[in-house]
Amino acid sequence: MNRGKIAGSVLIVIGTCIGGGILALPMLSAASGILMSSILLIGIWLLMTLTALLVLEVNLYCPNESNSFGAMAYKTLGKTGQIITWITWLLLLYALLAAYTSGATVLLKNLFFTAGNINLPMWLTAALFICTLGGMVFWSTKAVDHTNRFLMTFKGLLLVSSIALLLPYINLSDTLFNQDIYHNKYLGIAAPIFLFSFGFHIVIPSLRSYIGDKRKELRLIILCGSSIPLIIYLLWLLATLGTVPLDGATNSFDAIKQNGDSIDGLINAISSIINNKWVTASITGFSNISVTTSFLGVSLSLFDFLADGCKRANTRFGRLQTALITFIPPLIFTLYYPKGFIMALEYAAFFVAILLVILPAMMAYKLRQEKDLLAANKILFNKFLLIGIILAGVVLMILQIISGIIFS
Repeated sequence: MNRGKIAGSVLIVIGTCIGGGILALPMLSAASGILMSSILLIGIWLLMTLTALLVLEVNLYCPNESNSFGAMAYKTLGKTGQIITWITWLLLLYALLAAYTSGATVLLKNLFFTAGNINLPMWLTAALFICTLGGMVFWSTKAVDHTNRFLMTFKGLLLVSSIALLLPYINLSDTLFNQDIYHNKYLGIAAPIFLFSFGFHIVIPSLRSYIGDKRKELRLIILCGSSIPLIIYLLWLLATLGTVPLDGATNSFDAIKQNGDSIDGLINAISSIINNKWVTASITGFSNISVTTSFLGVSLSLFDFLADGCKRANTRFGRLQTALITFIPPLIFTLYYPKGFIMALEYAAFFVAILLVILPAMMAYKLRQEKDLLAANKILFNKFLLIGIILAGVVLMILQIISGIIFS
């Protein structure tokens, strides 16, 4: 097996997990503290890794030429399951794609203005971004793989630099032991967003088509690709929660919240406390690149889903048709209805709970009747484990609804 393909696939999983949203994790975790937030994060990682392995098993049960989430749902849950999967998938991925396109368009527009005093219109900047990165998706999964490797190299270096520069400023005693148990109620608000931070399942069908029907290699990709983000998230929480205080009139999480919970607010608070231009440059650069790697993972998943569901041929003309229905809707909504997609993005974890937790467990439960498959996966296909996963997904959906009501 080509080790480069495996490494590239692991990076696609990592890039899909770790997006610009990593900067929002400290703001959601600050009130609950590092210890309880870390325990919750590990629990969510375990849940999402299990459901990813379930997605893989169901996917391998389907023929490689028709292995999208829609095809998986139809083969296991029938027409009703397929319809639910289609609706949830399109709502989630179009919302994500529009959000990433919108964020990258602003960044690219500012970059052109800063670098050459060029003030491009929004529509042209958005079209330029989509044509460039969307062109990689149109060309092939291999092109996405190599582009993602290039971006992930810089992304990884910037993130490691940011964490390394922050670690000497951490106050361990205050961070680890000054925990108000009353604040643990905020874990329910953080849980759905933590869930969203491990939503890499969407790329599994594409990776299966890329790697082939190699269960061992694909399991390795999933385990490595989900474990590395967990380690990074834990280090990032330690670095940020150990540096920025919870309370205070300025440069605190309370102050950031009062100013709208913006990512810029967190970056500015860290910069003011540490007063190190390299920290600011590293975090800003990491945030910018994260948008592009997440865009690649999401767009590749949506592209392959639509190609399979709409029965588009894997020819240049067929791929062009798929590219148009993949990228034109988020482009239009990014330009004309950005608030609608921002609202959808706020509830993205609700769709993640349905699509990536509940549905995989239900599909796997249906496949328990396949004796050969059940015999090879006794632990993964355990009846009580699958029921527990479904219940966990329902709880996470309820938490998302509650947090939406509280902060609406």
